[in-house]
Amino acid sequence: MIEKTDRLSLLKKNVDQRRPISKGLIRSLKEDFSIKNTYHSNAIEGNRLSIYETKAVLDDGIVIAGKSMREHLEAINHKEAILVAEEIVQQDQPLSEIVIKELHSIVLHSIDRANAGKYREQNVIISGASHTPPDAVVVPQIHDNSTCHRRRAYQR
Repeated sequence: MIEKTDRLSLLKKNVDQRRPISKGLIRSLKEDFSIKNTYHSNAIEGNRLSIYETKAVLDDGIVIAGKSMREHLEAINHKEAILVAEEIVQQDQPLSEIVIKELHSIVLHSIDRANAGKYREQNVIISGASHTPPDAVVVPQIHDNSTCHRRRAYQR
């Protein structure tokens, strides 16, 4: 943990030395983050788009041969959810259950309308991971507790 803290401190110092950061660089960093975040989030879920294909879908609207419509929509929807999340942050809105469900609904738009914006009702296993997600029955309570905690922290 100390190594990570030291590395973060070094990275922050590096960024601070380059301030002020140009708007063009900020835009470029946001675009890079959006593509990488979308790629990795979807890859964890089994999406077969490569990072280059993800970029082509998001930046150029290209349809990738041999990849499903769902895989394309997962990338497009994920990027849209990132944009909405950025707007929410810009408006200084607290992270609430409504916001979380709205973002979830965006991610699943035109993919799984029956479950979009809803808590999962079945247990899941993450292949190859040591972490076991909580039982589906307790997910709403965990979110409620987490939302209350964030709300109190936000009000301070």
